[in-house]
Amino acid sequence: MGFKAIHFSAVKAEEVKEPGFEWVRVRWLITKDDGAKNFAMRLFEIEPGGQSAHHSHGWEHEAFILEGQCLVKCGDEERLAGEGCVVFIPPNAPHSFRNTGNRSLRFLCIVPYEE
Repeated sequence: MGFKAIHFSAVKAEEVKEPGFEWVRVRWLITKDDGAKNFAMRLFEIEPGGQSAHHSHGWEHEAFILEGQCLVKCGDEERLAGEGCVVFIPPNAPHSFRNTGNRSLRFLCIVPYEE
């Protein structure tokens, strides 16, 4: 495929059913199926009180918080992040996102494909 320009709501939100993920949905906005060879763009939506599992993997994350607020854990550090904040998670760093607000948390997350 080539060029793509659609509204995010046209991409199906899938519930993340992995252990430790609570009230989390992901939309795979741009993938290899679109011709993206290096990176995937995902939109995460976490309901109030929900969280991702504390986990790690061998690739970095770049995230941009669109709506809501969260507590981001990375290694031994914790930081609050809200609308407009950017987050960088280094490779192999244990990390998680927890919605600490009273509305949905939405953030873009860009990751390289596994090598």
